[in-house]
Amino acid sequence: MQKARRATVELCRLFLNNPEAVLSGGKASLQLSISRQGVWKAVQSLRDEGFSILALPQRGYILKELPANDLSPSLTGASCPPSCSFEGLVYFFSSLSSTQENAKELGRSSSASRLLVLADEQTRGRGRRDRSWVSPKGQGLFFSVFFRPRLSPGRLQLVNLAAGLAVRKAVAELHGVSLSLKWPNDLLWGDRKICGILSEASSDSEGVRDCTTGIGINITLPPEGAREEGQIKACALEPLAGTIHRGQLAAKICTYFLRLAEVLEEDGGTSLLEEYRRSCSTLGRQIFILTEDEAIAGRAEFIGENGELWISTDEELRSFYAADVGHATPVNKGHSGEGELKEPETC
Repeated sequence: MQKARRATVELCRLFLNNPEAVLSGGKASLQLSISRQGVWKAVQSLRDEGFSILALPQRGYILKELPANDLSPSLTGASCPPSCSFEGLVYFFSSLSSTQENAKELGRSSSASRLLVLADEQTRGRGRRDRSWVSPKGQGLFFSVFFRPRLSPGRLQLVNLAAGLAVRKAVAELHGVSLSLKWPNDLLWGDRKICGILSEASSDSEGVRDCTTGIGINITLPPEGAREEGQIKACALEPLAGTIHRGQLAAKICTYFLRLAEVLEEDGGTSLLEEYRRSCSTLGRQIFILTEDEAIAGRAEFIGENGELWISTDEELRSFYAADVGHATPVNKGHSGEGELKEPETC
């Protein structure tokens, strides 16, 4: 396990903002509000993460090379703007059972307002309804964000919507790929799933105590014949987008997600819902809704004020807060989507 600290994140940010420049120990000490000895310790910690940093006697330090590990916690933390920082609380594991469970445990055992857990591999990754999320080493981006939103329990579905929007916006900005956003928060290319999102919360009579949002993105996949069962209907991002730096993508997603969460707290979800309704590819389509008890066919009509999906059937108008959705018809004009969907699909 590697853990970033505030000093390593801020020092890394100084290096990134001044590429190829010599950073004096005195300047770093002033800007980070730590001693020169603290600067030296932060440099050593960055070297332990794989940064190549050259020390120049009487002059300072110069960053020569970034770490080979693209999930370096200090680099990922430094790639988030200060306004969306994790206060140095970024953890990287080469392998662990679940980023979701680890983030909840770390967050709830501390007073942290937010933290980020990244993993190169999950041995028991999971999605909605405790379904397994295949998380092979080096083939995906797997991370969870723990934070403490000021929301009532009835508004938590909007966190899911914010996460889906954040992934879509980050992928479009960094890689120019426009993914389809299926209610509530699956990201697709055509009818194949690239990203899944799971949000879980703890609440009491006074409101939500904390929330943990886990995101899994397929970066690469094995050849069709060699895929595990959970990968058969999946799609990978890298063949569409080119080489992906997972830490930079995670940082961009977190930046959008935390900003959307802040706006959600400020206006109660008005602007988030407006943007989500414009982006959701489920609206206006014939769909299948699969719950634990039944399967319903209908037309997706609108997203309600709490993020619920309303559909019209032959008999009535119904709402759903949690369900699997299968798209049965191509996307209508005015909604996002790639490819033509001909068969019902439930990833």
